[in-house]
Amino acid sequence: MMQLPGGIVSDGLIKQAFTFKPVTGSLELSLSDKSMQAGNHSALISMVLSEALESLAGEPVELDKVKSLCVGDRQYLMRQLAVHIDDSPIWLTVKCNACSELFDFSVRHSELPVKPAGKNFPEFVMQTRQGKLKLRVPTGLDQEIIAQIEDDEQSLQQLLDSLIKPLSDKNQTNHYSKEIIEQVEKAIEDMSPEVVTEVLAECPYCQKNNKIPVSPYTCLERPVDNLFKEIHSLAIHYHWSEQEILSMPRSRRLTYLGLIDQSRDMYINSDMFKVN
Repeated sequence: MMQLPGGIVSDGLIKQAFTFKPVTGSLELSLSDKSMQAGNHSALISMVLSEALESLAGEPVELDKVKSLCVGDRQYLMRQLAVHIDDSPIWLTVKCNACSELFDFSVRHSELPVKPAGKNFPEFVMQTRQGKLKLRVPTGLDQEIIAQIEDDEQSLQQLLDSLIKPLSDKNQTNHYSKEIIEQVEKAIEDMSPEVVTEVLAECPYCQKNNKIPVSPYTCLERPVDNLFKEIHSLAIHYHWSEQEILSMPRSRRLTYLGLIDQSRDMYINSDMFKVN
């Protein structure tokens, strides 16, 4: 059973265990369909994780529980879902910031480091010039709420109001100085888990390092067209129904597709040696 870098507080304990459902064609197709149903990116992540997870914190998965996960845990789960589906290296074409040459760079999600939650996770009481403030880490629900606010200043204020609770009479306005906001950001960053979203790649032409963005959401970019082609090929060769193929574990589906390719190669090679 895998562990979240942060976790969910339940009965006074931080619970971190989670499991994914087996990867089948039905799951892959469903994940693709979610992108057309969600109102915004954060809502999409909640729907995808609710569909893909088998258990969370030792219990059956519920949408509200997925929304309550901190942002770092959600990014980690999306990256682990990409690993769960296919841990092959991802190749990126990068333009060097120094010499402008294009070069190829590969990365594997399972090899990227993760920063676990800090000791104060998920809440922390901080003393400031405006009195004591109780802070908590941002969640998926916070992201969904501010995604609906178009004005940047209003969305920031909404986020601050959600993450900060004054514990003294020195501050009842919920308006904070730049210094306080910087302290809050630093405290939340220290206690939040984080996944790597940038890696360094050396240019083979000028040997300069480049910062390369690596999204934790690549499993959302998988083309569903390939799945339909695989269903078509298996249906033709084995006469299975679409539902039978979709219910098959991905590993078994790929095994049968490999056998089809082998039989094609054997037929082509044997045909080459026929004497007319």
